[in-house]
Amino acid sequence: MISSPPKLREELEVIRGMDDIPLIFDPVTGNYHRITRASEVVLTYLDGTRTRDDLVDFFASHGRSGSEAFTRQLDSFLASLEKSGLLEGSQPPEKPGGNRVRTSMLMPRIVLTKSLPTVLEPVARLLRAAPARLLVSVAVLAALVGYATGFHTLFTATPSLQQLAGPAFLVATGVMLFLVLLHETAHALVAQMLRAPIRGLGVALLFYFMPVAYVDRTDAYRVRARSGRVVLALAGILSDGVFCGLTGVVATHSTGFVQHTATFVLGMQLLMLIVNLNPLMPSDGYTALEAASGRTNARGRAFALLRGILKRQPLPPHLENLTTRARAAYVVYGLFSVGYVCFLAFSMIRAVPVSIHLALSAVGR
Repeated sequence: MISSPPKLREELEVIRGMDDIPLIFDPVTGNYHRITRASEVVLTYLDGTRTRDDLVDFFASHGRSGSEAFTRQLDSFLASLEKSGLLEGSQPPEKPGGNRVRTSMLMPRIVLTKSLPTVLEPVARLLRAAPARLLVSVAVLAALVGYATGFHTLFTATPSLQQLAGPAFLVATGVMLFLVLLHETAHALVAQMLRAPIRGLGVALLFYFMPVAYVDRTDAYRVRARSGRVVLALAGILSDGVFCGLTGVVATHSTGFVQHTATFVLGMQLLMLIVNLNPLMPSDGYTALEAASGRTNARGRAFALLRGILKRQPLPPHLENLTTRARAAYVVYGLFSVGYVCFLAFSMIRAVPVSIHLALSAVGR
């Protein structure tokens, strides 16, 4: 139990973020801490002049609550603030600092640059002047037409895999890396338009074996409207659709090496779309579903529940009161996600010989 009068650290920022949910932002760690609206009221009295008992008496005298249940809730809330390092005198978690290599959530990451917001701000400023609905409508229409054009070309007007030249695979891989960069830049541009700029652009190893590019969109918690967060999540997919259409046009109006390269790129774009829409992974599609439904960290809850069940450990407080139906849904989702990751790892291992064959054929061996 906290004996000294609790006081929030001076530099903390209490804001209303996504779906008007109260959040505490810690500028030292860069983390956001979600709290309830009732807890937000308590925060205003954590000024270092009242002890825990004073707070209980204060709320009881004002008709808020004087019950034993409220006292337990207050103790739990103060303990969580202290554990998170949000109270004066508590030890805040170590700040990640300027390290370019980080590891969290089974995803080692390397930050390549943090200057993208500065580069994109002039473009974002121009786009903010246009009606948001018009921009989104144009982007969605362009993406749908692009995907339809590109994939129709892939399945009806391109050579078979046996006819494709090996060197085109290497060139297509390079082109695809550039398109992935544009995919992430699209996320960054929308984030900039929403005034929640990304913290960095980098590469990561998802589950330690799958290389992916990423932008750190942590500050998207500040975007209050669901529609804005959905567009932010889908920005990369919409960008991919436009370039898929352009690639399809190139494949249709070219022959030989250029057509072979465009065909490989279209195949890679199809694979990337499937991955990006997969709700069993921390994909853009999964993030969009979370944003649209107002739920957050469903994967984290599912894996925390599975871990607690397998290790026979007490569940975290936010999972203790789940209904049987909700708990079953999280368990099923977690099991499907684990199974899919295992299948994906197995498929990638099986694909190694094919990739080696294509690489060797590209260099004439």
